[in-house]
Amino acid sequence: MTSSACVGDVCTLVVDCPHSTPEWTGDGVLVFRTGNIRDGQLDLRQPSFTTEADYRERVFRAIPSPGDIIVTREAPVGQVAIIPDGVRGCLGQRMVLLRPDSGKVSGPYLAYALNSSAVQREMRIRSGTGSTVANLRIPSLESLPIPCPPLPEQKAIAAALGDADEASPGICPPAT
Repeated sequence: MTSSACVGDVCTLVVDCPHSTPEWTGDGVLVFRTGNIRDGQLDLRQPSFTTEADYRERVFRAIPSPGDIIVTREAPVGQVAIIPDGVRGCLGQRMVLLRPDSGKVSGPYLAYALNSSAVQREMRIRSGTGSTVANLRIPSLESLPIPCPPLPEQKAIAAALGDADEASPGICPPAT
């Protein structure tokens, strides 16, 4: 039987976005926005940028790094992607950064688990309603249970799912 763990227990960081709008520019540093996450991947076909100074202000709690997972808090709730190698950016509004604890959870496995129908359903249940839209509060995300088999099994599951995604056109795997 697979045990479970809470997201907050398998991550070294759970960081909420700055609750402000960055200064938008035509180029500069990438801003991760809710529209940039689709089907388990970071979609940068329509990127948004900010200044270097605004970037520095937005990363004071944590600099998003390759392998970190970003999750949308609202509009829509629960879209998940891994930051791939070579991508530098900061969180836009309505985003959360998760840094998997590599001693407890495989990052790709965590992304797959968060994208699973059971965990997505639980996120929707936990999404309270704001004045206009549903949103996932940080304590609800941190306490979200995920299946948590032993680390070697997590890596095997993530590898098998990654292989299946690569073999299935139209399915977008999380970045590794």
